[in-house]
Amino acid sequence: MIERKHTRIVNRGLLAAFGLIVSVGGAMGATEDWQAGAGSDWQKVLAAAKQEGKVVVSGHPALAQPLSKAFTRDTGIRLEYLGGEINELSTRLSREAKAGNVTVDVALGGGTEIHMLHEGLLNPIKPQLLLPGVLDSRNWRDGKMKWMDRKGEYLLKGSAYVSGFAAVNADIIKPDAIASWKDLLKPEYKGKIASYDPRANGPGQGAAAYLVDTFGIEFVKALYLGQKVTYTKDGRQLAEWAARGAYPIILGSVQTGLRPFVAQGIRLQPILLKDGPGYLTSGFSLLKQAKGVPHPHAATVFINWYASKPGQEVYSGTMLEASTRADVEVEAIPEHMIPKPGVRYLNAHEEIWYSNIRPKIGKQIIEALGGR
Repeated sequence: MIERKHTRIVNRGLLAAFGLIVSVGGAMGATEDWQAGAGSDWQKVLAAAKQEGKVVVSGHPALAQPLSKAFTRDTGIRLEYLGGEINELSTRLSREAKAGNVTVDVALGGGTEIHMLHEGLLNPIKPQLLLPGVLDSRNWRDGKMKWMDRKGEYLLKGSAYVSGFAAVNADIIKPDAIASWKDLLKPEYKGKIASYDPRANGPGQGAAAYLVDTFGIEFVKALYLGQKVTYTKDGRQLAEWAARGAYPIILGSVQTGLRPFVAQGIRLQPILLKDGPGYLTSGFSLLKQAKGVPHPHAATVFINWYASKPGQEVYSGTMLEASTRADVEVEAIPEHMIPKPGVRYLNAHEEIWYSNIRPKIGKQIIEALGGR
């Protein structure tokens, strides 16, 4: 097993009752002034941003319409959204930053861009935060903003929630029949398990890395190879396989993939196992910015809006990821995704673990499971 230091935390910061329904995939009407108390510096940035005319944001495709509609509603600035596969978007951003030809003003996604921080390719986000409603610690869970990087300046966490659990089609596999992760190694489940591809960055490798961290690489080999797990890089396809019964057990699923089928009454249920309760992740919510962006003032406006209540309502309500803001609550977020008090979770979006430990685990996974 790889030596671990400072990788496990007890999280109590997201234990709020979820009483406010945010329309999924839509933009809420602004109920309060998210710019309240803003000073002259903000007004100058906002005026310059309107002169620039637009901001270019990349991220998960599901966010394209709701973010664009709500941001333009609240600022009068056009948002041009570049949606796509997160790894491809990250590769593009890194390539553009190294070439000095950046086309994306702000990127939303996972933690892959941490290498860009180490290479000096990222702009700090913290100095761009200007609004009183964003800077007020009372508006954030645990009384502070959450960052992936140790300096707390470059990779802002919009969400933090529990992931890494398996899910089943409860009409085919009884959830209580699986009491531990090792139960998945039973012969009757061979050929009945699918996973988001664990050989590439994303929720599939996140789940597999968590299992390596918890049980070791031999367990992962026994599960993924021994049980003949089928891979996909399409989250919706993964959920559809489970819904149709082709693969009634799935690993590395995300809530946005499960949601359409659950809404149809299909019983896709998580199985929560005491020997491995899951890991904390920020999903697709990590905000970062490369150096040399084309619309710097509009980017600053978006950064502040995203960290404000209306921006987080749209993100959290669309992606069903619990916001790190204390004043954003979404009833539709499943209870099993909310960290519980007294439970020790692996913090997967923490710089030391993600930069020093996960790459070693990722290499083990690729070597063990074969090429991508």
